[in-house]
Amino acid sequence: MTRRWADVAELIATQGLKGRLVARSVRGLPFLLCEGMTVDFVPPTLDGPRAARVRCVQHLGSEEYAVEFDKVRNRDTAELLAGSHCLISHDDLPDDFDDIMHANAEYLEGFLVVDRMLGEIGRIVDVREMPTQELLIVEGDEGEIMIPLVDDFIVEFDDDERVLEMDLPSGLVQFDSSTDERAGDGA
Repeated sequence: MTRRWADVAELIATQGLKGRLVARSVRGLPFLLCEGMTVDFVPPTLDGPRAARVRCVQHLGSEEYAVEFDKVRNRDTAELLAGSHCLISHDDLPDDFDDIMHANAEYLEGFLVVDRMLGEIGRIVDVREMPTQELLIVEGDEGEIMIPLVDDFIVEFDDDERVLEMDLPSGLVQFDSSTDERAGDGA
């Protein structure tokens, strides 16, 4: 049986000498890490733990939380995990998680996706949930394009203008230039 996972938080910094990490939720989700929950860290580290159980969660204010894990007892181990994302089995998520995700996905539909280098790519027509992340389905002049919804790609989220500005890795989105080349060849 295949287990389904949800990316629910990012570990953004270490705090103190005893292995605490500062975390925040991702993709507009409420903060879902809680005591006793098992978390898998991605990307996995060579020397640090790949999974751990949440020992304690403390709200720091705003959208940040201090989190202690059972296998992270010192700053050195915590530093290995800073920048990682926390995956949680769907079995451990709240019963209304799918409703929360569905509401977030529906909210993004219609947003214009603009890349810093490529310019306007198209409008989001759907958001598909995959095992570790969502995929934006963007319909533009070049047809349907799938773009991973990764926080590191997002530059600005303009709610009022309904524009999602992104900085996509080179080669992730490729436009078909064969139509232009054929037109120039007289074909």
